[in-house]
Amino acid sequence: MWYELIPAPRHVDADEDDGFLTRAKRAADAIGLSGRPGWFDWWKHDDGCRIVAHRGRRWVEISDRYGLEAARVFATACDATVRPLDHEPDVLTKPKVWAHAFVPKTAILTRTARDTGSGADAARLDMGVDTVVVVNVRRFGWVESMRNTDWIGDEFNMQADSSKLRGEGVGACRVMAGAPDSQAAMDGARRAASSLDLGLVPGLSSHVSRPGLGFMLIMLPLQLLLTFPLILPWWPVWIPLLSLPFTVGSIIRWWLKHDSSNDVDQRPRHWWYVARTRHARSGDMKTKSAGDDGDARTKKRVKAYAFQRSTMPLPPGALAAICRPDANRTATVAVLDRMPQALENCDGPVLGSDVDGRPVRMSKDAMYGGVFLMGEPGGGKSNMMHGVCGWMTGRHHTGDVLVDLESKGGDSIPILKRFMPDALIIDVNDPNTPMIDLLGAGSPAERADRFATLMQSALGVQQVGPQSRIQLRDAVYVALNAIPMSGFDARCRSMGVDRPKDWVACAARLLARDGVRDARALGHACTLACDDPDVTAAVERLHGGVTDRGTPKIRDGELAQLLRAPMNKMDLLASAPWLASGRPLVSWDRIIRRSDTHPDARLIVNLGAALKPDEDGRHRDLPDGTRRLVGALLFRGLKDEIVASCMGWQTKGRAFRLLIDETTDVLGADGADTGGNADILAWLREKGRAYGVQLVAGTQNTTQLDGELLASVTGLMTVGTFVLRTDLTAVPAAAAVGGNPATVKSLPRHAILIRTVGPPPQVAGLPALTLMVPHFDGGAPV
Repeated sequence: MWYELIPAPRHVDADEDDGFLTRAKRAADAIGLSGRPGWFDWWKHDDGCRIVAHRGRRWVEISDRYGLEAARVFATACDATVRPLDHEPDVLTKPKVWAHAFVPKTAILTRTARDTGSGADAARLDMGVDTVVVVNVRRFGWVESMRNTDWIGDEFNMQADSSKLRGEGVGACRVMAGAPDSQAAMDGARRAASSLDLGLVPGLSSHVSRPGLGFMLIMLPLQLLLTFPLILPWWPVWIPLLSLPFTVGSIIRWWLKHDSSNDVDQRPRHWWYVARTRHARSGDMKTKSAGDDGDARTKKRVKAYAFQRSTMPLPPGALAAICRPDANRTATVAVLDRMPQALENCDGPVLGSDVDGRPVRMSKDAMYGGVFLMGEPGGGKSNMMHGVCGWMTGRHHTGDVLVDLESKGGDSIPILKRFMPDALIIDVNDPNTPMIDLLGAGSPAERADRFATLMQSALGVQQVGPQSRIQLRDAVYVALNAIPMSGFDARCRSMGVDRPKDWVACAARLLARDGVRDARALGHACTLACDDPDVTAAVERLHGGVTDRGTPKIRDGELAQLLRAPMNKMDLLASAPWLASGRPLVSWDRIIRRSDTHPDARLIVNLGAALKPDEDGRHRDLPDGTRRLVGALLFRGLKDEIVASCMGWQTKGRAFRLLIDETTDVLGADGADTGGNADILAWLREKGRAYGVQLVAGTQNTTQLDGELLASVTGLMTVGTFVLRTDLTAVPAAAAVGGNPATVKSLPRHAILIRTVGPPPQVAGLPALTLMVPHFDGGAPV
């Protein structure tokens, strides 16, 4: 199992070095380095760990045998917390060349190999930007353990127990480095091995990894040596045939493993053969007091390096030190908090896991108080919203309604469909799916007036003033009357204009989308086709009518200026595929009424790119302005229907669950103001409970919400923030949650700083918690 080590505040010990070494030994024991293999488990390879280091980041692979608890103990020694991963780090696939470090034959030990005090935690991996370091660690074998003791004792001419290379938790490691070229890889491997500070001189070496090459280079000459004597009549044929399978096997092995990246999985090798010795030097004969040893004259050889050349002893202090992630990479990261007692028996959505790995759930009653989430793209906000949606789906029954307004399209819809496969999908950019009817039932006058009111309410009077509202109403009224007329085509041809394909395009052109002359001609065609005095009056209000001599009362330039504001809005709608001819329409009222008798009143509205590609293979998407306009109209219409149909739902045990992936997509804002829908969020916070509304809203950029609106949404009962890396966004988010801006700026992916309330009857506010959110998108239980 892979884990990423996330930097946490360093421990402050009364005796810092001793405290660090104690934690390091505990970590080594947790992953099996303190034990020694018995007769029946020497062949097992599930002990130790594999460390990956890239710049300031650290990952560690620990056997499932030791589990998450061992990973947490290991992380504590490294001043970090752990985040479980479902795959190996992506950085392992980037290097083109891998090299590994090895110990030269002439290596001896220096005094630093006995250090266990000051500086024991100083080992660091400080590699280049493109260099990845892998350290594969395992426990000692029983042969290595004995030879290590003899070697150290001979080097120091004294008992070996004082050396840091022989003690509790010392493991054996192999150090590898990957880089774009061979020289950088060799330099990285050598520097990484030197950072372990093992006390080996004159220094360490490295070479490019060539897995399987050594065995092949041994077998090929041997095969030739055994085959050549066949020219002699007395040489047995079976001898070269006996070695031939091994030679062929070595070639196949090299071919399968010749890519140097295969070396990343190589565990530290054992040295099973006869113990090494080297020629004794004068310095080898000195005792601790610098006198000559008693057998100095007869001692010609001493114990040499006890391990295989690419295998190195690794004290627990050095192991913990190289695994410590760089705290400067993410500034100050708060450690995970422990679940408060008030939330221990709650059964609401999962907020995250605490420092003990326990899932922390909010109170289900707090859902009526709303949830608001903030965070940058990729921080984990959408993942958590999907988890909350999954929890809601599990409690959905007849009488409930769930509406999810999504902005990410293909990134989110498949995940949501996994939670609710029977949900109706309204893909705004796909005319083959249904669409919400914004006009409603009634006469053309009623429908036009309803649409104009909806537009003004959704966008606000700053964007749609009283005059613009009347112009929108008249344009839509004329369009709704003219489009169904059988003689409309002929009237358009007689006026020299193309027939509009639907009421949106007709209303936009009546507002001079294609110019004033086209608008006047189309208006005259509508008047002739309808032969209705109300339609004639509406066209005259739009275009100003004509004089007795037949000339327009309002000049073209002046009329274009008068129609510009409503035309801009209708132009945005006319450019969208949301009202394609023949597209089926459903109403908010119909969806809510269906919940009375059916349990499948669940709807996903995709405002983002279409899920299915068009005939050109492209996923159609709306411009930002159009998307926000359509989102605002849908959101306003939904709120109005909730008011009309859902009064008293909470007391009836019914819930209207509403999720908004990106709040700014439904506000109706055009960049100059917050839009007319800002009041809906305040209404949902203050009065939505009586209508059974459980609101979950999120945003990537809090700066797009003005102060009053931000205060409203952050006044919900549960507010959380994922990482926001700038002061402009982190400071207000931290203030809303009740945390530290530095913590908000340094949260790792899927970590959340969140505050909520306890369960009834107290419903008391709780301090902000730092939790690790499960990967719901990857299948974590909700």
